[in-house]
Order: sequence, then C-alpha cells, then structure tokens
Amino acid sequence: MDWPADVAPATLRQPDSVSCGPTAMVAARMLLEPSYRPDDLPAEIAATHRRLTSTHSARDRFQVPWPRRLGTPPWAVANTLTDLVGRERIAAVDVRPRPGIGFEVLAEQVRRRPVAVYLGSRWLPRHVVLAFDEVRHEDAVRVFDPARGETVTVPRDRWASHRVEVAGWSHFWFVV
Repeated sequence: MDWPADVAPATLRQPDSVSCGPTAMVAARMLLEPSYRPDDLPAEIAATHRRLTSTHSARDRFQVPWPRRLGTPPWAVANTLTDLVGRERIAAVDVRPRPGIGFEVLAEQVRRRPVAVYLGSRWLPRHVVLAFDEVRHEDAVRVFDPARGETVTVPRDRWASHRVEVAGWSHFWFVV
C-alpha cells in the first residue's frame, strides 16, 4: 500500500507526547478511505484519542478504559483497525520474545492492510507507529512515525534484533 500522494506525513505529526496511537489510527483511516481527509487534524486526533481510551470501542462494544496520559492500549487499536478493515478480527500479537517471527507476522499482515506496531524500551512499550508497505527487494517494512511526521524504511535485521530505532525506541513489542 502506498502512502497517499495528497498527504504530507509532516501534517500528521502527533500533537502531544501521548497521541501516537490515535495519530496512527487517523493515518490508517486515510490510507484505507481515500476520501477521508479531516479539516482539523489536531481535533480529529484528540477525538480519536478519547474514543481509544473510553469504555466503548469503535464498534460500540465495551472495552477496558485506559488513562489518556499513558497513551493508547493495544486492544483499543485492534478494535479500531477491525472496524476500519471490516472483514477480519484483528488482535494484538506479542512479538517481543521472538522478534524474528514477529517480523514475519508484520510482513504478512502489511501485505493486506495497515498495521499498528508498538515499539519501546527493553522494559515497556512506549510508541505506536503505522506499518503500511512491505519493501520486498530490501526485505524491509515502511512505517509512518507520528512522533516525527515522517515515513521510514526499517529492514528485517533491525526488527529481528530489537534495533528498530524509530523515534528513539529500539524494542519491537506488538503487531496489531
């Protein structure tokens, strides 16, 4: 899936330190719905963050609430992607113990749809990026980094060895 030509990644830079997840979900919707282009991106990201951390999912089902200051929980991102894709149930897959296999899961999923990826330190997941394209000839995956408002290509060996180094985060935690 190509990044939309009419969307400059820098315009989607997250507005604060805890809105990487909602920014990634707004970007996913822009990829999946070419006519969706919010007029007020910061307001849309804030509204998405409220939905992602509330007691009701995008599909109006109960979800465990989450304090917004802690970012975005993987189950809420999975619910949102399930709603956006509409044809499959999406789940968060813990890939930290086996990042090489995690890359395989990521590469397989990104062939069909945008994929949220949680990155972090050795101890905690701290950042959400959006994988949107597999670069086969480089054995890599392209991601949108909401912290910097840019797209980057991350090769397999960096995913598999916990040296992802996107927005300063090294460890590969979840594929959603």
